[in-house]
Amino acid sequence: MLNKIKSLKNFFGNTFKVTRSGEEFLLRETDYGTVHVETDIIRRIVERVKIEGLHEIQSVSVEVPNEHAPLKINVEVVIVQNYPAPLLGAMLRYTVNQTLRELLEIQDAIIEVRIAQINQNLPEKKKRRVR
Repeated sequence: MLNKIKSLKNFFGNTFKVTRSGEEFLLRETDYGTVHVETDIIRRIVERVKIEGLHEIQSVSVEVPNEHAPLKINVEVVIVQNYPAPLLGAMLRYTVNQTLRELLEIQDAIIEVRIAQINQNLPEKKKRRVR
């Protein structure tokens, strides 16, 4: 049985990547208990943000807050051609901050946006058929 599992691993190779689970940090402490949040939750929230001019979010990394530093989120994005990068970065920061306030009541998060690429693929226009 164990040999079959090893042969399956050799068959697939590095197709399936094992990722480590996210770290968690204390979000709120009350008289009734504590609330912890995993960094994977914050990463998923950021990945689901939709803004006009943002083609895709390539990667999101979250640094756990501590006594000296607030929550820090690094976002790497691909933007659409003919959209101003500083404006899109500001819109992304604002939208992520608002979403974190609404869902998790996180007030102070530092969000750093890095433009990794400008997508130059324009949508193809439909061609009319002449009869």
